[in-house]
Amino acid sequence: MAAEARRDAMLGAAQALVLKHGLRGTSMEAIARRAGIAKPTLYAYFPDKDAVFAALLERLIGAWRGEFRGALAGEGDAVQRIAAAMTLKHKAVWRLLESSPHADELYEEHDRGWASQFAALETELVALVEAELAAAGVMRARMMAQLFFAAGYGIGRRAQSVAELGPAFRLLAERLLRPELPRASAH
Repeated sequence: MAAEARRDAMLGAAQALVLKHGLRGTSMEAIARRAGIAKPTLYAYFPDKDAVFAALLERLIGAWRGEFRGALAGEGDAVQRIAAAMTLKHKAVWRLLESSPHADELYEEHDRGWASQFAALETELVALVEAELAAAGVMRARMMAQLFFAAGYGIGRRAQSVAELGPAFRLLAERLLRPELPRASAH
């Protein structure tokens, strides 16, 4: 097995175990067993469990970043694209955590242990939305992007189902962002 494929197998095993058993309930031994490798092989790639989780988080964040950027480059006007991007981001997180009995623990880690990675992602995504809004002629693009993300966090945390996310983000974008567009582009 090539090194990259082996690393991917380890991260896939870690993801499955974290979702099933939580961060505290996942051990290096269990990751190695699930990946079908010897424990020393796992340690050759990752010095400890935190390094495995950091790499897993990096992989997830990379995928979410790509999906977000793709939606921003998609169909529709700036408001529609921003709503679609935020919907995709939150649906990805929802789908990842929806079947995990440890979703609350993982959300708490979002707020504590891995906060710097999530903060960096949020900063990047807010800047992307700010740029989209500025390009569409919004005068207070930074403030509006920050407000959209703050409200979006609440929507993501309070939604009762993944089906609520799209309509909620579209409504938020229409009510919060569309009025800020110059009159000619505000529909």
